[in-house]
Amino acid sequence: MSTKIMPISDLRRKASRVLEMLQEEGDDVYITHYGRPVAVLVDYERYEDLLARVASLTHRLRQKTGVAEPIADHTAHLAGLYREVWDGVDTDAYLREERDAWED
Repeated sequence: MSTKIMPISDLRRKASRVLEMLQEEGDDVYITHYGRPVAVLVDYERYEDLLARVASLTHRLRQKTGVAEPIADHTAHLAGLYREVWDGVDTDAYLREERDAWED
């Protein structure tokens, strides 16, 4: 397996051939735009394998370090923080007062 570098203009003209090359040879293809790398094409199976490896390594690292799983829904998590502070508070009135204070 080797790495190939290809300008985006070549990819436009040879897209079918590039996809065949990915499947047959397993080569990674770095796509450049004005000489700078902007993307990497890899075979689908290789991509899935890379994702699985990252997930496995992340899981093992979390087990080793004791770090909890990442928060999936940040909005719900943030809404739950300090909930007891806001119980019984008319938040609309509070926000109006704060806005009015800023306008003064």
